[in-house]
Amino acid sequence: MPDPRNEHRIRHIAALILINLCLHAQSIRIATYNVLNFPEAMGMQRLDDLRTVIDYMNADILVVQEMQSPAGVTLFLDSIMNFYQDDYVAAPFHDGPDTDNALFYRRDKAELIRSIYLTTANRDIMEYSLLLLDAHEELMVYSVHFKASQGPENEAIRLQEATVLRNHLDSLDTRASFLVAGDFNIYTSSEPAYIMMTDSIANGQLFDPLRAPGGWHENHDFAYLHTQSSRVNQLPDNGSSGGLDDRFDMILCSSSLLDSAGLFIPAQTYTVFGNDGNHFNKAVNHGYNQSVPDHVADGLYFASDHLPISLDIVYGPASPQQNEIVKIYPNPMRNTAHLQLPWIEDFQRAEIAITNILGQRIFACTHYSPQSIVLQRDGMPIGVYFVHVRIHTMFRVLSYQTKLAVIE
Repeated sequence: MPDPRNEHRIRHIAALILINLCLHAQSIRIATYNVLNFPEAMGMQRLDDLRTVIDYMNADILVVQEMQSPAGVTLFLDSIMNFYQDDYVAAPFHDGPDTDNALFYRRDKAELIRSIYLTTANRDIMEYSLLLLDAHEELMVYSVHFKASQGPENEAIRLQEATVLRNHLDSLDTRASFLVAGDFNIYTSSEPAYIMMTDSIANGQLFDPLRAPGGWHENHDFAYLHTQSSRVNQLPDNGSSGGLDDRFDMILCSSSLLDSAGLFIPAQTYTVFGNDGNHFNKAVNHGYNQSVPDHVADGLYFASDHLPISLDIVYGPASPQQNEIVKIYPNPMRNTAHLQLPWIEDFQRAEIAITNILGQRIFACTHYSPQSIVLQRDGMPIGVYFVHVRIHTMFRVLSYQTKLAVIE
């Protein structure tokens, strides 16, 4: 059994790191989760596991996909979201042509202004407009579940869904802040649906906060971003199997949320819960998971065949250079972690050094690729360290510093 005191210590260290990175700005956590045909697919048997995951994730706003019915929304709200305390409210349920979306939000953090749906040839897309109460800002959250499976026919349907979404986003005010979250079922950033959402400069252009384009499917280089499947073997709920090898679930954002003025997404807060980068083609609870306690990894395995994603939106005093920041995941780390460098157009090399709290250098290397770097513990004692990054470009040198916690 995991030691609850150790779990509390992990959360405490992670919270301190986030607070330092965001320079004491306030934040609100937004998450997305495909909950696997809830509640019909053995929903009653999964309640405990879903509670474990949702409680650990601690989201203020949660959108879910594959919600089956109004009764499912009520069950999810009463028996999962509000099981421990009565904090959450559910948005009205829209019963579309297939599995649908749902929204749950903390009543002291947000207020639902309106919800509308966009009709596509496959599944409806939901728009939830929310007033963030502390920030006094409006945020639009879109929940999507695009057509599944490979092949030209399925790609064409996804392109049609993405086109409906993009046309709508392009009609929004240039100052609008919005997220598109959910199960995109996209295999590579070169797929037409993804290009439709992210290409060209217009009001509705979407951005990946991690700036991680590529062929995500069955690609070990993107193991730290994979969200499906949490299992290797088929379970009775008929969810997908095969292990973690696809980045189907994502959160994309408007350009306004990459600007440090107003609402802002620090890239290091983007989290694939339960993905420690070491479970490529494995079940999420196989062996030792560095990113979550054992009971949470087991909950993720049984709760759904997808892993949830969250990010934090920050508001208040913020650093003007937060849009160029390094991300370490998982942080705290046990044995290994991924260092994600900011996207710099004329990147040439990165010099990385790690120092302890006494200022002594314990690690140094030079990296010639902007892709993520694997950090190894290599005997580092438990404690807090400083990671220093100097990125050399054609005309300038950019310096960054963040903290890394090492735990047992």
